Amino acid sequence: MASFVSASSATSTTAAFTLLRSAPSASIVGPWASQVRRSLLAAPLRAAAAANGSTVKMMESKVKKKNKKGAGGGGLPASIDLEIREAEEYLATDVQEPTPDDFPFEIVDEEGMSVVVLKKDYKDEKIEVIVSMPNMDAEPEFDEDDDDDDENAAKDEDDEDEGSEDSSLSMKVVVSKGTGPKLEFTCTAFREEITIDDMLISEKAESDAEKFPFEGPEFTELPPNVQKGLFKFLELRGVTLTTTNFMHDYMVTKQTKEYVRWMTKLKDLVRQ
Repeated sequence: MASFVSASSATSTTAAFTLLRSAPSASIVGPWASQVRRSLLAAPLRAAAAANGSTVKMMESKVKKKNKKGAGGGGLPASIDLEIREAEEYLATDVQEPTPDDFPFEIVDEEGMSVVVLKKDYKDEKIEVIVSMPNMDAEPEFDEDDDDDDENAAKDEDDEDEGSEDSSLSMKVVVSKGTGPKLEFTCTAFREEITIDDMLISEKAESDAEKFPFEGPEFTELPPNVQKGLFKFLELRGVTLTTTNFMHDYMVTKQTKEYVRWMTKLKDLVRQ
């Protein structure tokens, strides 16, 4: 069952709602998601575009080698080979849960892309959720001092745990009916809560002429009962903690796979 929280919950008690609080888990209570301004409504897509740059950070958190002796030998190709090998070792031990039979969305996962698209029909609506790579706030690094392997290994494990606590998914949820206007939500999914950072009603432009339509208030400025109703609106359409927690693990594995593909391409390009 899902717990939804407005992005302004840290500063306003009236802007936070818990609709069906989830049972405690071994994960964490997600940190407060910072408010996303109207200009960032495409945040999930831009976050996905930036995910290629964050892939190294993710792999530093998920794939570690305790002893780096000799890693510098052989130059660039050897360093790339090491990264690929470590990532493949992680994938070999990564047991990804199969998609649940009752998963409410069709998963569209295109190889080489940094987003996954979830699709479903709900009554006369089309629901599309664009999920970007996990955001990792913690930045653990590879061990560099071979003399302190044991100490650094223990520290790395602590850092990795902290990194998983800070991880989240950026999502863009689009609800449409035929050729009419679309309702778009910018959301952040943590392990134990989902926040709505902003929303807008998107209408197709009738011409190429520049127009400045009224976009409505910020989501956090909506009346509390309207915010609560919109949380329930998303929940009924499948945007729940059950869905986002599965996708969180799914995206961690995808990010590792894409990292291997990217590193393999880099290796081919720099090979002499």
